[in-house]
Amino acid sequence: MVSAVLTSLSLVFVAAGLTLLLTSMALSRRARHYRRGMQTLLQLGGQRLEPLDIPAAAWPVLAEAGWQWLVLSGSWFGHPVNIELAKPQSRQPSWGSPSGLSVEIASGSDVLLSLRLVHSANRGEERMFAEQLARVFVLLLESGLRSRTEALSAALAERARLSLYLQHDMRNLAQWVGWVCSDFVACTESSALLAAARRLQDNAPLAQERAHRLIAALGKHPISDNPRQIDLRVAITKAAHLAGIEVTMSGQAQAWIARGLLARVFDNLFSNLAPNWREAMADRPVLQLRTVESADGTPAVTEIDFFSPWPEPGVRIAADKLFEPFASGRPGGLGLGLYQARKSLNEAGGELRAEPSEAGLSFLLRMPARAP
Repeated sequence: MVSAVLTSLSLVFVAAGLTLLLTSMALSRRARHYRRGMQTLLQLGGQRLEPLDIPAAAWPVLAEAGWQWLVLSGSWFGHPVNIELAKPQSRQPSWGSPSGLSVEIASGSDVLLSLRLVHSANRGEERMFAEQLARVFVLLLESGLRSRTEALSAALAERARLSLYLQHDMRNLAQWVGWVCSDFVACTESSALLAAARRLQDNAPLAQERAHRLIAALGKHPISDNPRQIDLRVAITKAAHLAGIEVTMSGQAQAWIARGLLARVFDNLFSNLAPNWREAMADRPVLQLRTVESADGTPAVTEIDFFSPWPEPGVRIAADKLFEPFASGRPGGLGLGLYQARKSLNEAGGELRAEPSEAGLSFLLRMPARAP
């Protein structure tokens, strides 16, 4: 009897030992995979990847750790982000399940992203190792985003926000002076000289207003600029003439906006795009104006849309770089025109969107139509 019990206990101990041995071997194998994956993720941190390229670069490691699905969505400097990565034949995830991991990543008002991950296991050592890798990936992504936005903050602090705006405003005004000089230099007959003088006379009051604003901004008493009702056809025509271009408009609309903000929007848009439109054979830009009334009681919105070919042949800029500061598609460009135009509209309670294509850029401007 005693012998049988001892034999049974021996078998139990042997089975338990084998189980512990197999478990330790499995854990050791997963730990080695985890260590290799961790090293790979840490190496990505030294490659200076674009922040939005990090998910695709890290996905092989995450997928090997059992993550089935990754979705990164939100906004990056006004550009909508929707990155989706999944293992082949993975079923549609249930984001509210215990196997999911959700993280919000934000930096000021320019970057707001939502990261969601789904794993094949709800618990256990596999999930534990995988979640540690995911946390390192999140830190890597946050570090990339922070480094980019902190670089912007450092640049803005160095130049100062006001100086940054004024620098581009002065560039626009200097560009207008250059165009006026070019028009006069090109005159070979008295009739052409008279026509150029008349154009200068028409544009001089608007250029004088811009110059006065610059002088006031550089002084101790900047001009107070409160929202008011503005006829957009008049404002667009003046800004276009200042850029040396003629535009065609359809529709009629007004906007409730500060005059200086609206001037900065159109000055930056037209000065960026004018070199292409000033070509002799170029088509006139067509701007469509409309007021959109809301049925649910929200304030009416004024919309302006138009299309512009790319400023120079062969020049392209990625969609996610359109409104990113210091990213320019033109040689010698500051990369601040579209950034300032969007910021000015945002400050006025509106928005600026741009959709790139092979032929050019489609713009949509939205702003309050009337006083709140």
